[in-house]
Amino acid sequence: MRKIFPLNDDSKRFYKILFSLCIPIIIQNLISTSVNIIDTVMISSLGETSVASIGVANQFFFLFSMSLSGITGGAGVFISQFFGKKDANNIKKVTGLSTILAIILSLIFVVPALLVPESIIHIFSYDPDVVRLCSEYLRIVILGYPLISISIVFSMGSRGVRNPNLGMFCSAIALVTNVILNYGLIFGHFGLPALGVKGAAIATVIARVVELILILGYVYILKKDYILKFTLKHLKSIDKVFVNSFFSKSMPIFFNDSAWAVGTVLYSVAYAKAGTSAIAASQIATSTGNFFIMTSVCIAIGASIMLGNELGADHIDRATQYAKKFSILVFVAGLLFGLLLIINIPFLLKIFSVSQALKSDITKIFIIMGIFMALKSFNTLIIIGILRSGGDTKYALFLELGCMWLASLPLTFIGAVKGYPIFVLVLLTYSEEIVKFIFGVPRALSKKWATNIVKDID
Repeated sequence: MRKIFPLNDDSKRFYKILFSLCIPIIIQNLISTSVNIIDTVMISSLGETSVASIGVANQFFFLFSMSLSGITGGAGVFISQFFGKKDANNIKKVTGLSTILAIILSLIFVVPALLVPESIIHIFSYDPDVVRLCSEYLRIVILGYPLISISIVFSMGSRGVRNPNLGMFCSAIALVTNVILNYGLIFGHFGLPALGVKGAAIATVIARVVELILILGYVYILKKDYILKFTLKHLKSIDKVFVNSFFSKSMPIFFNDSAWAVGTVLYSVAYAKAGTSAIAASQIATSTGNFFIMTSVCIAIGASIMLGNELGADHIDRATQYAKKFSILVFVAGLLFGLLLIINIPFLLKIFSVSQALKSDITKIFIIMGIFMALKSFNTLIIIGILRSGGDTKYALFLELGCMWLASLPLTFIGAVKGYPIFVLVLLTYSEEIVKFIFGVPRALSKKWATNIVKDID
């Protein structure tokens, strides 16, 4: 390790910042992923139909969260570079603008989910029991979307200014709240009514309320001079030039993440052709796979912040050197966690109370995920950590969506139409990682991404 990364002063600085950023981000994402896993574990005792209903609702939330990440991802590029430039005023303007956009986005999802939830659910399943349970769950949990949108803006923005502890702390409190209320409201403990999947939805909304109160309390009351604290004055100072600069780099990220989310949901539509059991299998495998790949994704997020800070400070050479170090770290992490996933398959099957009929398919899906995890981790770093950090968002858009929509998505649907089993469909889905690697590595090596996009913004 010392030969690869000699511990000179710059390397020590690299690892010090890396650990201060990535450990809280890993913990926060661990918490967020744990919420989905805990929900799935608790609901799994109610049967496969309940798991499938939560899985369908989670697909809709996934669409929302990825569209939201398109907004916060674009904001993060600017916040990271403005922080490197030491420009607090523009950081507040970016935060204010992204908050408004995030709230508008949440309402776009809330309205149809409240008015016509069945129409949304029918995209994934026509099973009457799944539709009934999912409608009950969705009509409640959707109320948390506007709360989530505000919390995510401030949480992601805090990462860009090297304060990831805020999101970690608030998410931890929200997780504890969610777990306790889940246990009480799903099964009827602590003197609470047993509401099943409806109880899980109520618990989730209450936890989101708690999270938002904590974040805004810190930003606007406890830490009165916080760098993300925007006011009406900052919103009024946003001019056309600023908006154009923001949208020129952030809109490709928004389209990228939104269209990628749609494509991912379409994968689920293809999987659903294999039946309700296949939906349950993919829900269990996806939530668990996300848990194991989380460390690599968090390192990629940390990379986007660190590289953005260096690029904003005009330290181009240092940013490219850091990118090389991150590439090795992420690939190694992906290998290790892919191996851990495969090793722990028997344990995971017991945790989820998987029926004998599902065991074979889920086992094969876990093996596929484990084998591809290093490659998927590396590709995530290239797109999120490297290309986006320097504002090379248009190529990132081409790379992500081209590989999905022109390669893996058509293959998956062809497999679904031909009646292939669920594990084969998942394998076809992962073909995008091979294509992404082929076209992503040359762009990263070209260093065309390494630019300071805030240098001329006053």
